[in-house]
Amino acid sequence: MQKSQRSYIEAADQVTKVLKWIVIGLLIAIAASQLALQIPQVRMWVTGVDRLEGTPF
Repeated sequence: MQKSQRSYIEAADQVTKVLKWIVIGLLIAIAASQLALQIPQVRMWVTGVDRLEGTPF
């Protein structure tokens, strides 16, 4: 392999590692937010939709 190809592959590997950590972090954030919405006090604080359920407009 040429030097430029090797450096490109190394850079691509670094970007891939960063992207993997970003995806993992986002998945953890999604799971945490969904778990937090299971707590009634948090759900009432975050969303106002539950107050309107069953109420005609």
